[in-house]
Amino acid sequence: MLNAVIVDDEARNIALFSYYLEKYCPNIKVEASFSKRSRAVRYLTSHKPDILFLDIVLDEGSGFDLLDEVGHEDMQVVMCTAHDEFALRAIRYQVVDYLLKPLEIQDLIATVDKIEKKLNSSEGKQVFDASILSQFQNLNGLNNRFAFSDRFAIDFVSLDDILCIETQKGRDKCEVVLNHHEKGDFLLINQSIFEMEQKLSSNTNFFRVSRTCIVCVSAISSILRNNKYTLILTNGKRIVIPRKGYKALIDFIEKAYETTL
Repeated sequence: MLNAVIVDDEARNIALFSYYLEKYCPNIKVEASFSKRSRAVRYLTSHKPDILFLDIVLDEGSGFDLLDEVGHEDMQVVMCTAHDEFALRAIRYQVVDYLLKPLEIQDLIATVDKIEKKLNSSEGKQVFDASILSQFQNLNGLNNRFAFSDRFAIDFVSLDDILCIETQKGRDKCEVVLNHHEKGDFLLINQSIFEMEQKLSSNTNFFRVSRTCIVCVSAISSILRNNKYTLILTNGKRIVIPRKGYKALIDFIEKAYETTL
């Protein structure tokens, strides 16, 4: 049984949310609910529920202000709001999910199921879930192609097929990982990671997350944080990145979506 707290400035929303949880998510117990931000802050300062269902627009300030005040590292935070423009900011606060009102029951069930699986997982804390951005992704609709050449051939690859570009150890060459097959495919090219970064510098779908890797942002399935930050791409490939690279990646996503946080 997981404990939950609901914070919403509308009492009727709290009542409906509580009903949905009781009826469709029997493993969740609502231990408290608040329509006043000040009361929620007092409670959450000394109580840390497993799950916090939080509206963004509150009677005083925002849900983000509340998180800044009480801390949220030990809670699974689910944003529930009628405003979709705050999705990128929610990523910075490491929310589990971003549910839009009016609430869909199947979305709530899926979110609770995701939390239960995550809490039972040994993977560590997941701080980014691509599904949060799925309805907002429109990174320039890239359909252009890129030419990779070596001594024997010139390969023309759609940028939409590139998952990441990695330096080969001890060689001034790169592997371009492609999404041709379930386990991925790759091209070995005679170009350095620096040269590739320069060529892709004007493309807002690619970002250098470490000294040895450039990643396609829309190919990120999730980011895990345990002892290390790990990107998981859509083909299952895992890439360990430094903390500095993680922070820079989140900032890059904000700029790519032209969103001010």
